[in-house]
Amino acid sequence: MKKIAIGCGIFLVLVIGTVAILFYILTRPKYRDVSSEKPFTEIINQKLTTKKPTLILNYDMPRYEDYRYHLEDGSSFGMESDLETVSKIPTGTEVFIDKIEIHSNWVSGSSTIYLFGNIYSEEKQRSYAFQYTWGDYHLLYEDNPYWTFELAFWQNEALTEKYYIELP
Repeated sequence: MKKIAIGCGIFLVLVIGTVAILFYILTRPKYRDVSSEKPFTEIINQKLTTKKPTLILNYDMPRYEDYRYHLEDGSSFGMESDLETVSKIPTGTEVFIDKIEIHSNWVSGSSTIYLFGNIYSEEKQRSYAFQYTWGDYHLLYEDNPYWTFELAFWQNEALTEKYYIELP
């Protein structure tokens, strides 16, 4: 009887451990580098120039600690955000995009494209490593989901094409 109880206990621990590991694997966010795909090949590792005023915001939940600021151009949190404004960046400021990743969260089903880069503030005499979200994923009622890209801070006009970028 004692051997059966020990066997059942070991079996129970293995089942609970396996379920916990599967839950972790299936629910963790996944990401993929998309720097080599269109439309990102035109902006990665290029000097871009801001076409409108932008803000550098102190962001408490960065994707990577190296890029702990958020660049805001009015398309994400808004220019009147409650987040702390670290620096106001005028038009004509050079920006450098280091990497671009698509992140998918399997729990919520949401996907976001993050641009990671650096910008130098003349006012503060300091460089800021930032993250910036760009793009809208059209999934509902679509047989072949696609991305569109609204007007970003370095563009004169928004991209009009549909982009079929594979999720991670």
